[in-house]
Amino acid sequence: MPELPEVQVLVDQLAPRLKGARIRGVAIHDPKIRLCQEIVGRRILRVWRRGKYIIFDLSGQIHLLVHLRMTGWLEFEEPKRYRVAIRTGKGTAYFEDGRRLGVMQVVTPLELQRVLKPLGPDPLLDNCELSRLRRTSRSIKVALLDQQLVAGVGNIYASESLWRARINPRRRADRLQPPAVRALARGIVASMRKAVRYGPRIFEVQQFAVYGRKGKPCRRCGAMIRRIVQAQRSTYFCPLCQR
Repeated sequence: MPELPEVQVLVDQLAPRLKGARIRGVAIHDPKIRLCQEIVGRRILRVWRRGKYIIFDLSGQIHLLVHLRMTGWLEFEEPKRYRVAIRTGKGTAYFEDGRRLGVMQVVTPLELQRVLKPLGPDPLLDNCELSRLRRTSRSIKVALLDQQLVAGVGNIYASESLWRARINPRRRADRLQPPAVRALARGIVASMRKAVRYGPRIFEVQQFAVYGRKGKPCRRCGAMIRRIVQAQRSTYFCPLCQR
């Protein structure tokens, strides 16, 4: 599932291609998505991100809001299957989404505010302020997945960040001491910045420290990486580094 770094990489590709372009047409190939033709003729003023949401600011004070969910992505070359095609004067953006879970909708400024306001701090936009995490008794790994506590972190980067911070994923979030919280903030930012630097080939070339590496040696101490299940999601960690 695309998390904050993957979404940022996509925004970095979309913004220079589509900023200033006028929408000439919309082709919808999935009845689950309902886009009003009102966006046709409007100009794309800005493409930006908050957490895992992609926002297209359009002329006339409306927004196109996109959430990729599990398998969504936006391509510039026509794929075999796609849910929506947005045709502009600078090319066409195709919304590809194999599991059809992604969201694409037109919202007003007030509706956009209602969607984004509950989100926690964005690690790459808000200096990774994590005070909300210490308000819950859930395990720190599970708490990191709550978008109202910190926006943009998903299953992959939660494991990666906790490894960097040397924090056991089963520790209660409200029992983390300030030094551990600061280490976690640094770990989150470092993990995400590293991922963003991979650029468009992020899915092809990215190498993880612990995620998906069960039974392989820790890149720091050599102990075997373990996998456990938390909140029905896989967690990977080093039993020696993250006691």
